[in-house]
Amino acid sequence: MEATDAKVALIDKAFGQSNLTDENTNFIDTSIITEKLPVGILVCSLNNANAIEAHYLNSFAAEIFELPDNKKQFPLSIQTLWPHEDNYVLCNQIHDTFETGKHGSFEWRITLKGATHFLSSQLIPLSGKNGRIHQVICTIEDQTAEKMAEKNLLHHAFHDSLTGQPNRVLFRNKLEDAVNECERNEAIVGCAVFIINIDRFQQVNESFGHSAGDRFLIAMASTLRRCISGSDILARLSGDEFAILVPSFESLDEIKAISDTIHDAIKAPYDLDGNEIYTSVSIGITTTLSSDGHPEDLIRDADFAMHQAKSAGKARSEIYHRASHHKARSQFHLETELRRALERRDLELYYQPIVDFKTGDIVALEALTRWNHKDRGFVSPVEFIALAEETNLIVDLGRWALDEACCQINNWADVAVPINVNVSGVQFARDDVKTVVANTLDHHKINGDMLRIELTESAIMANPTVISESLQFIRDRGIKIALDDFGTGYSSLNYLHQFPLDVIKIDRSFINKLEWDNDPYKILQMIGMLAHNLGLETVAEGLEDPEHLAMLRGMNFDYGQGYYYSPPLPADAITPMLTDKPSWKK
Repeated sequence: MEATDAKVALIDKAFGQSNLTDENTNFIDTSIITEKLPVGILVCSLNNANAIEAHYLNSFAAEIFELPDNKKQFPLSIQTLWPHEDNYVLCNQIHDTFETGKHGSFEWRITLKGATHFLSSQLIPLSGKNGRIHQVICTIEDQTAEKMAEKNLLHHAFHDSLTGQPNRVLFRNKLEDAVNECERNEAIVGCAVFIINIDRFQQVNESFGHSAGDRFLIAMASTLRRCISGSDILARLSGDEFAILVPSFESLDEIKAISDTIHDAIKAPYDLDGNEIYTSVSIGITTTLSSDGHPEDLIRDADFAMHQAKSAGKARSEIYHRASHHKARSQFHLETELRRALERRDLELYYQPIVDFKTGDIVALEALTRWNHKDRGFVSPVEFIALAEETNLIVDLGRWALDEACCQINNWADVAVPINVNVSGVQFARDDVKTVVANTLDHHKINGDMLRIELTESAIMANPTVISESLQFIRDRGIKIALDDFGTGYSSLNYLHQFPLDVIKIDRSFINKLEWDNDPYKILQMIGMLAHNLGLETVAEGLEDPEHLAMLRGMNFDYGQGYYYSPPLPADAITPMLTDKPSWKK
């Protein structure tokens, strides 16, 4: 602004006098000054018909107007200088200055030979001795380069540099406009948001490199663009995630049709450097009919639905349902509270007796984690154990349970009853279980024969080689290994000789269906005989019916566990069973 004001002052001074003199009092033509200025100069007046005429134009301005030398014969009409229909901006501003006698500034543009020039001007009125405005000086600066740079900067601020599609910021702005229009226009049923994620895109990067991955994304953007109408908005939100805005629809059938079109189009192979690439996408969809109208909520809900599509097997679309989201949010809060419960040691181990069929004595106790939530009451282990496995909390939870069980073993040192501790397959995968077990035993100064480790078939299937090595190390410390939920998997018999096992625990689903000479009865007979021949101990879980007890004794099963004897109880309730005669022996 200071540089422009200086130019104006110089011009005003130049044209406010007829000439300037140097220190030697020699006269200098003012046109020399204006020709040297880095700004266009146009001097104009009004003729008798109140039309604007140009009296002077310096070379800088002549270049802007692309005025040939043979047309520089002044005065000349503004129409001659600039014979275009859009010169009314300049003309109106000049007329205003003649009428008001005030300085003015404005921006305008001209189109010459198909190219648009963005100009900035200031108007300086020149008055005579009578005070009447007789001429106006118009400065002209060409700001085309600056305007184009600003335009490019603005484009990059709102568009993805790789695909050229709108980015998250522009997509959100367009979504906000669409939501507002839906609220104003009752004829519009609603607008819809698609979040699209490329399945297995990371494999493309890893197999062919990131440069090829970029070309793949460009091709994907092109494919998606062909699947939607001109009024719909396609955006790239991040990495391999795109979004589509359908600003208005009349029925959900339209939304489903777009989804089907996308899946069909994506099935076609992509040619990537001579390699045929097949892929699929997972799509989450939400509309203003099912989600809150706020743009961020719509994007969030569509993203949630997309992750549901991923979890359900990929290559599919899921429409957002509020109930599912509320459940997920509840799980999120539950995760936070589980973390706090672990930190505060608000969890508790309950114990369920494992009883000798022949003597009725308690031969071991299974430790089961219980969470008594201050607001929700007892939270089902099925719920929070699965949550712990999903969030990696299972490592801390498993370590806590092992340490707590070993503390209790010392508390019950006089009765010397082993405790079974469950170890999740996820914990085996994410933690050094064998070292944790060894260190915990050493810390509490406990012999290995007082501890038993239980794991399920699914845990073994997750990483059989690593788990087999860990189990052998644990077993070498004198700890017995129990295979829990036996019979629910597909390869149980293989595990009996491939892994270092000591005990098999028959799943309650077999016990519940047990009747004289039915199929479960025959299967259990075979399992009892097999386990006996292999030297394995057998435990029947979920035992409630005394008739089942008689059947299992006849099959040479060793032990039973279930509500027939006792539900899982806190340690202080179990202690009398260990020191006195339990109720089932009385």
